[in-house]
Amino acid sequence: MNFMKLLILFLLCFRVSATEFQKFEKHLEYIRTHNYSSINKKHFAIYQHTLNLGSYSLDYLNTRQNGNGLFLELIKESWRSYIKITKELQADHNLLKVSELTGEQALNQLFIIERTQSLYNTYMDNKQTRVILKDQSLVLENKLKSFLETTLSSKVRDRINSIIKIVERNEVENKFESIIFTKYSNKEALNSFANLDAHVSDFFSRLLTISTNSLSYSFGAIAGPIEWGDGGQLRNDRAAIDKIYQELKPLDIIFEKKAYKLTDYTIPGYWGHNAVWLGTKEQLIELGIWESKELDPFRDRIENGQSIFEMRKWGITFANYEKWINMDAYASIRVKGILEKSKEDLLKIFRIFGEQMDKSYDFGFNADTSFKITCSEVIYLAYGDYNWPTERIFGRNTISPNGMAEAIFYKNSPYQFVSYVTGDEDKGATFHSKEYFANLMGFNAKKDGSFKKRYNECRLKYKRIRRGSIKLINHCIKKEKYLSL
Repeated sequence: MNFMKLLILFLLCFRVSATEFQKFEKHLEYIRTHNYSSINKKHFAIYQHTLNLGSYSLDYLNTRQNGNGLFLELIKESWRSYIKITKELQADHNLLKVSELTGEQALNQLFIIERTQSLYNTYMDNKQTRVILKDQSLVLENKLKSFLETTLSSKVRDRINSIIKIVERNEVENKFESIIFTKYSNKEALNSFANLDAHVSDFFSRLLTISTNSLSYSFGAIAGPIEWGDGGQLRNDRAAIDKIYQELKPLDIIFEKKAYKLTDYTIPGYWGHNAVWLGTKEQLIELGIWESKELDPFRDRIENGQSIFEMRKWGITFANYEKWINMDAYASIRVKGILEKSKEDLLKIFRIFGEQMDKSYDFGFNADTSFKITCSEVIYLAYGDYNWPTERIFGRNTISPNGMAEAIFYKNSPYQFVSYVTGDEDKGATFHSKEYFANLMGFNAKKDGSFKKRYNECRLKYKRIRRGSIKLINHCIKKEKYLSL
């Protein structure tokens, strides 16, 4: 009895503290592993889950103040599960002619059509979720697009009445659980089923995306190779390089500033690039995950000293620490308590890292898409249910290295400061405090250990000058405020 009370208390506590995305993730895992009495019941459960996620997504996208990488993972995995279970549900009659279907098989066909249509309408009627779903279809190698075009094709629409007749003729017991059959019985129109909209308005959005992506790509190609001097100022301080290395722990997020490269002056913010420290072989053995299959894509690289995982403009790369540290300033942050997480949670991060291996660089800088990614989006996607500061640029949700570095100064931040180091060819490297780093990032340290973001509040004011004319003056007041994730 005491054990049951503790279990109930634990579940109640989890329900209170878990985020909505965690609840969706746990629910999907439960459906996947639960032993349902029929394949149709499991299909309905995954359908309901994916539908609820779509409905929640509409509210989330309209009200969010920050971004969460688990969101995209959930959409991908929910649709992957729905496609898989749908194919299992129709496995025994997929190649049959309509006239050869049994009553139960025909009813399952109606369930598949109406549920898929409901999901399609929920995700595709909203522009933001439509863009995300189309992108996730690319991530799933167009399986989602192919599935929708097959399940909701005009040929399927033409067969609906014939399928209904089979259900009616065979007096299937639970036929009124079908929305299509119910509407048919009530003599309502069925032309809204097996109906794919073209969404012509997306054409103009694609034109904008293509043009801005091309500009970003062209500029990057020109500016990328341009550099001057003989390299970064940290590279000659052996003691500093060794100290930084000793501080590194698996899954630390590391930042670089190379003042000798032109691209460093063209990217907004102080930091222009970030990467992940995967860990050494010894560190990963200590965590008990070295031999796990999720480490297969990384094991040889790590043993060869290439423990830095990053996305560059030419694709995903692995870097050697000694070569990577050739920079003028370095910083690292850490997700609080990340190495105390379960092996399952840690391996999920490595699994998602592995899924990024063959992707191209996202010159559109859209954090809501993951077929192409930036250096920051690798971290955003893989670390799961963590909020990160985002910014709207050209109508897209973007996440930057600078924003990720700032996140440690947000109120109740799940991230912590590890180090900030600057190099000087003559004086050597300097290790700075968190407060010094905060000031650099535009935050003021408070006595209680918190930080407030500096900003200017400006208003246009009228000022009368000689001869009665009026001049507009932009009057600004310096202010500060807490930011939260």
